[in-house]
Amino acid sequence: MISLTGIKEIPEERFEAYKSMAINCGRTINRFIRTMTTLSKKPNESIAAASADAAEAKAIYRLLNNPKLTEEVVMTSYRKDTLSRIQASEETIILSVQDTTECNYTSHKKTKDLGDGTHKNTLGLFVHSNLALTPDGIALGLLDQSIWARDPEQRGKRKTNRPIEEKESNKWLQSMEASAHNFPRNIRLVHMGDREADLFEFLYKAQELNQFYVIRAVQNRITDDGQRLFDRIKQEPAAAQVQVDIPRDTRRSLKSREATLEIRYLQMKIQVPQHLRQSYGDGEIECTIVHAYEIHPLEGVEPIEWFLITNLAVTTVAEAMEKVRWYVHRWKIERFHYILKSGCEIEELQEREAERLKKLILMYSIIAIEILSITYLARETPDAPCETLFEKQEWQVLYRIANRTSELPTAVPSIKEAVSYLAKLGGFLGRKGDGDPGVKVIWKGLKELQIVIQHYKYLL
Repeated sequence: MISLTGIKEIPEERFEAYKSMAINCGRTINRFIRTMTTLSKKPNESIAAASADAAEAKAIYRLLNNPKLTEEVVMTSYRKDTLSRIQASEETIILSVQDTTECNYTSHKKTKDLGDGTHKNTLGLFVHSNLALTPDGIALGLLDQSIWARDPEQRGKRKTNRPIEEKESNKWLQSMEASAHNFPRNIRLVHMGDREADLFEFLYKAQELNQFYVIRAVQNRITDDGQRLFDRIKQEPAAAQVQVDIPRDTRRSLKSREATLEIRYLQMKIQVPQHLRQSYGDGEIECTIVHAYEIHPLEGVEPIEWFLITNLAVTTVAEAMEKVRWYVHRWKIERFHYILKSGCEIEELQEREAERLKKLILMYSIIAIEILSITYLARETPDAPCETLFEKQEWQVLYRIANRTSELPTAVPSIKEAVSYLAKLGGFLGRKGDGDPGVKVIWKGLKELQIVIQHYKYLL
């Protein structure tokens, strides 16, 4: 049966790496592997619905209550698997992309130990993930993940003058350090983040740990010549233009498109902010600022403008363009969080304790990464036969429904064709200018196909 991943079920062998988990109990490890296999088959279902019977559901709940199975134990084992994939990729550079998402559990009145949400009178958990990508944007796994509940007693208290270690934003520094721990020395790790990561403490910590970064700047800092960062870079002549593929922006209802960006870059030194000089002295951080500005934006849409700070060498146009293209891949972690929340539906999980929710979020994160990596691998190999992703019965039913025919094609459709059929089921019109179907419409198509497959089997 096809899962909502749109791919063949993730085989149990994919979770064999967890046999080396630091748990001195073979039964617990085997139950964890079987649980991961069960949940991956129906990632959008409740535990009861995903389980084969009541006995299996009961065994999964016992596993979640097992004190030996901690987030740290699971993440340590999963990280080893991610590092193995990184080594096997033979890449010389890996992008370490961080981002945070909020899980809203306000309606879950019986769940204990939830924390404050971003908005007033909301409850939930926060998930900060660190995703390993190849320079071409292929997801290889998580390098780090932290899940926490905000302390209600800290609500409304000023945090401006506190050291970074006492702030929630310390998550960026902690995740950088965690992802760099025991990382292969023959591979360069490049830390990436959006404007929330533009912290002087982060830049300083990276320098201290000899780590590299590409961060989107939001702070218009003072440079060594006394000018403001953004003003100074705009004075430089344009070095080149680059075309990049901008993904669909669902929040602003913008379709995916190709954008032409004008590139400027300049080496400079950033001064220590005044309020941090007591802790960091009055030194400087050497870096390069890469400015990317959209020159032919869509009518009525604010043009793209990125100020990227990096401590990597940028001495040529090619090196500047490289950093811009890397930053475009940052949105993959947003897709990962989308799959986690809208695909695996982690906000619908009904648990009485936040600690069990945290374990499940991590377990579903592992499944979501598998979905993400295979989904985009399919985009990299669109002409491959779709049987690499779909079972024979699945693609045949999909073909017949999409084309309204009882006949089958003489050749197995390509992955690209199968995805277009799936998107059609999900309501994608495929008009000129619509671009490629997105994750959301594919999810809808998969749900429709799942229903048809279930009825199809009953009729055989």
